[in-house]
Amino acid sequence: MKYIQFLHWIIFPISLLLSLSCYANDKSDNIALTIFVDSNYPPYMYKLNGIEADGLYPRLLEEIARQAGKKVELNAYPWARALSEGALGKGAVGGAYKNHERLKIYDYSKPIYQEKLVVFVNKNSKFDFKGISDLKGKIVGVNRAWSYGQKFDSARDSNLFSVNVRNKPSENFKMLALGRIDCLILDQLSGESYIRLMGLEDQVMVLPTPFSINNAYLMIHKKRQMKDFLSDFNTGLDELRKSGKYQAIV
Repeated sequence: MKYIQFLHWIIFPISLLLSLSCYANDKSDNIALTIFVDSNYPPYMYKLNGIEADGLYPRLLEEIARQAGKKVELNAYPWARALSEGALGKGAVGGAYKNHERLKIYDYSKPIYQEKLVVFVNKNSKFDFKGISDLKGKIVGVNRAWSYGQKFDSARDSNLFSVNVRNKPSENFKMLALGRIDCLILDQLSGESYIRLMGLEDQVMVLPTPFSINNAYLMIHKKRQMKDFLSDFNTGLDELRKSGKYQAIV
């Protein structure tokens, strides 16, 4: 038994050092950083074949990395899994919002884009919306594992409203068209693309007052110690904006 315990105290530090060495090696410009993105959030990010990623964010992320002289590999997964992979330190997460909990464990880039979240309703059940208090007592459609900003997350935790959690926005749009939820919150461009694809133009509408304006970021777990990468990434983003290529991609 003492021999086994002795081996444990030798092997554990060695395995820890090997793990840290792997993180250190990730900083090499010769090793591609894996970036996980959402597979069901058009036009921002979605999957093509298998886990091949496309959309505005993958295209921006690849071009920013190229400007910064960095190698990246984009993988599209359901958002909950993308966040799980990021939380395990297996790669970065693209197109994520900030909130208090995430700031404790992730380092962030500069904003790569700004999304306008709006409230979608059934045309037969529209209501006045001026602020989050107007959602009191309502059933709100949300996507699994999403943060909608700190204000929404706090109101959700305080049970101001109830949520209908689904894996894909399309599932909540079906529920909204059927009148089974009161509203859903989503980026306006993404939501309108779903409405067109699903043929819901006569059933679903956007309320005029935006819910919030949220920045989307690249975030990397702090344990990977990649602030230098993010600094170079931010420089690449600035260069992309100055050159006019950023707006061309958008």
